[in-house]
Amino acid sequence: MSKNISKKGFETLCISDRLPGRTEGFSHVPPIHATSTFVYESAEKAMNVFQGKEEAYIYGRWHNPSYTIVEQKVALLESYGLDIETPEAILFSSGMAAISSVFLSLSLKQGDAVLTQGNLYGTTTEMLNTILGDHGVDILYQNLKDLKQVEVLLKKNKSIKIIYIETPANPTLDCYDLGALAALAKKYGKLTAVDNTFATPYLQQPLAHGIDFVMHSTTKFLNGHGNAIGGIVVGSNTKLMKQVWRMRKLLGSNPSPFDAFLLNNGIKTLVLRMEKHCNNAEKVAEWLQNHPAVGKVNYTGLTNHPDHELAIAQMRRFGGILSFELKGGVDAGIKLMNGVKHCVLTASLGTADTLIQHPASMTHVQVDREQRLQFGITDGLVRLSVGIEDVDDIINDLEQALA
Repeated sequence: MSKNISKKGFETLCISDRLPGRTEGFSHVPPIHATSTFVYESAEKAMNVFQGKEEAYIYGRWHNPSYTIVEQKVALLESYGLDIETPEAILFSSGMAAISSVFLSLSLKQGDAVLTQGNLYGTTTEMLNTILGDHGVDILYQNLKDLKQVEVLLKKNKSIKIIYIETPANPTLDCYDLGALAALAKKYGKLTAVDNTFATPYLQQPLAHGIDFVMHSTTKFLNGHGNAIGGIVVGSNTKLMKQVWRMRKLLGSNPSPFDAFLLNNGIKTLVLRMEKHCNNAEKVAEWLQNHPAVGKVNYTGLTNHPDHELAIAQMRRFGGILSFELKGGVDAGIKLMNGVKHCVLTASLGTADTLIQHPASMTHVQVDREQRLQFGITDGLVRLSVGIEDVDDIINDLEQALA
């Protein structure tokens, strides 16, 4: 691995496909490598490859050139401008496959523990409670903003193996101090992992703060068009990442070459899209904050958000996601979602168009209600993934639906 002190700009890395290992003679647009296997020029070559003496593609469940170009690109973006070794990246069939593979790669056993926050993406919570929890792994949901309590837990609970962080959190938009949490983890010999889906490497680089694993649902902002499922894990520890790759190989959670191709195309416009997402979200958040039907807006770009200063410190901008409480509660939320004509009622986020959803009845329906309420995911909370349309069209649609 080499230091990622690139002379190319972040935007150029997003667009360029001239990455290490690609030589002259390749097509301008990387092709879709729709193949399950790869051939060798001799028996000796095949023997060396399978014995690990030479590197080459073996099988689509293991590697594929369509994966490699995206993996190299995201690794460069997550470490852009940082004085660290260029990390490794491993592409998966979905964000949940990426997250699950990190946990499974740690060989967690009965009696081990995961320390995390209570306001996670609903399916992540469900996976922790079932896949891990049902096998005897303790899931400790805590307020990760209380750094003193985090240290108390790390000091007295030797069974904690990893701190799992989602920042900004889905769907409350809480932010967590990555540098402080990483420092505490290292002090007590624990690992850290961050779901960076909401921010993307353009807005936030967890590796800069000492985080061990960075994960994305590439389905969202990295792809940006809602036309392919995917996930990725980025990390600098070669030994740990080898185990993550082993999970992909053994579980068969590799992506399709076509989805990787679509992801690479989406990343080319990442910066343009994220700037517009941020511009629009800031305007929509300010408008919602002043609407008489809205009781609270969760968006770190608002100066009254409790994590505003932290977001300034560890993010480039504030992102394209916000959530808000209507004074009329869940009934008002249902009326709003049934009333929108432009915004799209669906469970995903990060696409070019504006998406609206109700977490308590959709993405977080499997999360225990008491836990939801404890960590701010109330029955009346509405999440908005602000798109890149004309912002007036978004606001006008919300205004007529709230009337």
